Amino acid sequence: MTRSLSIYDRFTAHIRQHKLLLKAQKVLLAVSGGMDSMAMVELFRASPYPFAIAHCNFQLRDGESEKDQTFVEQQAAALGVDCYTERFDTESYAQQHKLSIQMAARELRYDWLEEMRQRTGCDAIATGHHLDDAIETLLINMSRGTGVEGLKGIPRKNRNVIRPMLFTGRKEIADFVREHKLPYREDHSNQETKYLRNKIRHQILPVLKEINPELCGTIDEFFSRMQAAATFYHLKVDQAREACVQQSGKETHILLRPLLHLAHPDILLYEFLKDFGFTPAMCRDIFKKIRVQTGREFSSATHYLLKDREKLIIYPVDEHSGPVRAHEVDAGDKALQSGKQHFSFRAGHIEEISELPTDPHVLTADLDKLEFPLFLRPWQAGDKIVPLGMKGHKKVSDLLTEEKVPRHKKEDILVLVSENRIVWVAGIRPSEEFKITENTSSFYQVTIDSVSI
Repeated sequence: MTRSLSIYDRFTAHIRQHKLLLKAQKVLLAVSGGMDSMAMVELFRASPYPFAIAHCNFQLRDGESEKDQTFVEQQAAALGVDCYTERFDTESYAQQHKLSIQMAARELRYDWLEEMRQRTGCDAIATGHHLDDAIETLLINMSRGTGVEGLKGIPRKNRNVIRPMLFTGRKEIADFVREHKLPYREDHSNQETKYLRNKIRHQILPVLKEINPELCGTIDEFFSRMQAAATFYHLKVDQAREACVQQSGKETHILLRPLLHLAHPDILLYEFLKDFGFTPAMCRDIFKKIRVQTGREFSSATHYLLKDREKLIIYPVDEHSGPVRAHEVDAGDKALQSGKQHFSFRAGHIEEISELPTDPHVLTADLDKLEFPLFLRPWQAGDKIVPLGMKGHKKVSDLLTEEKVPRHKKEDILVLVSENRIVWVAGIRPSEEFKITENTSSFYQVTIDSVSI
């Protein structure tokens, strides 16, 4: 990492090189009052970029939090720039949302900063993260287990958030602050090693820097390589997704045959499933079991996954409607809603029909063969029908299997019954016993107007 230019020059060069800001754009600086953020304020003060200051008071350090806020407000006033502050009840928010204090503070901070960015007309939010922070994040990710994304470090730009200090490390910032006698507030909790990040900062990084005094520059180059590697990785994942993943309404289907012929299908499966709430451990378990047994079902907090023959079917939890009640259908009924399906009914003289519909979602039966009231109910074990075109009875369960109805949809299938005889397995097959013949004078038609199963 070259040091021939001053830190001021390298700061503006870093912003231009990575297109973090355009010359006329205004930036909202997230300023805690600590060394890193105050160094960032000074660098922006000497830059051509207009800025305002924002400070989050998390009310976690008793009177120290108030002193931090006052300090930041005074520094902004001395510079003649706008300053925006907000107090958060971080502990209550963490309890309410079942988050750690650190994660609660992060959510509150970034949500409020984005709100203020929009309200003040700023083009970006700048944080004071530097190379040492990125290295700490890398080590945390590695200690917990990570994929290629976790090896990229902290992104220089993520939507509206920029990190213009990632060109330098903690030591150079400390030297810069000392040389220019910049004021800042010390957060003594940063010295406590009960937090994982602080433990890495104070116990692991010093050893790594002893082994490699140019660690920051080395890791910066490593991040660049990992960002390039991630680009190629995601390109391959996208190509595999194109070959293996299909969308069917609210369902996602993963075709197993092409997936299992690709290199590292277990890794690809995780990439396909992670957005549905499935963890790496869950995906490993799924991958082991799907090769053995059809009908296995898995679930995340938001989705179900079903192994159905040669594919995996993923669908939202709220789409799993469960049992549907039985409905009585009188001769004069025009429509009814059952679960996810809407049925409409009509009757008339056979001359009104020029051609019999072949759509399985439409039943056309001989009206004179029906006994009302009819019953529309969920199919049951033991139910039998004489399927259209056949002479003998067949179990409805066998018919659904032959028609390759996925397991998670079988419970939503309804049958229309007349005097204990099945007239129609709705959406699947009508009965031979009630079909239209040359002797039919009147018809009865049932249509599934909306199909969600």
